[in-house]
Amino acid sequence: MNEAERYRALLDERSAALAARGQAAESAVESRDFLVCAIGTERFGIALSAVAMVLPERPCTRLPGAPAALRGIIAHAGIIVSVIDLAGALGLGRDDGARDPGHFLRIRTEGPPLALAVDRVVGLVTIADSDVTASPTAGIRDGVGAEAVSGYAPAAPERDGTGDSFAIIDLPRLLRSFLP
Repeated sequence: MNEAERYRALLDERSAALAARGQAAESAVESRDFLVCAIGTERFGIALSAVAMVLPERPCTRLPGAPAALRGIIAHAGIIVSVIDLAGALGLGRDDGARDPGHFLRIRTEGPPLALAVDRVVGLVTIADSDVTASPTAGIRDGVGAEAVSGYAPAAPERDGTGDSFAIIDLPRLLRSFLP
């Protein structure tokens, strides 16, 4: 083997070692991305992969005989979207007259088009799975939707801009009473 071939082999070996190191580091820390939203003073995280878009809140058309948590329907991009009030679905009482205009989170679903109404979107965070406390009622009072909370992420201001802990919402559990 001549010197050029040895040099090339050494570079290939170093490249393979560096690539293996990077892959090991990536697989060592599993994490998830969340959209953190607020309802009053409480914070909730929804898997970012489940959110299609964030829309400014607007008036909904009420449906007679609908569950209390179903705020109504809106038209968006030529389709009818059912809007579920997250506070109502979780059994949280609040004074609607005292809050600022909020947001609708358009949810990715296989079924009918849905959106969740929240007071405001706080930010995006990435949480290591090891930081999540798997407690079915962590961070939320006992209520109708307490079973829809699948965990709790502690506050870490250096990690994100939210500055507060938040409860993680399990959307399939939350939405099962609203979907056929």
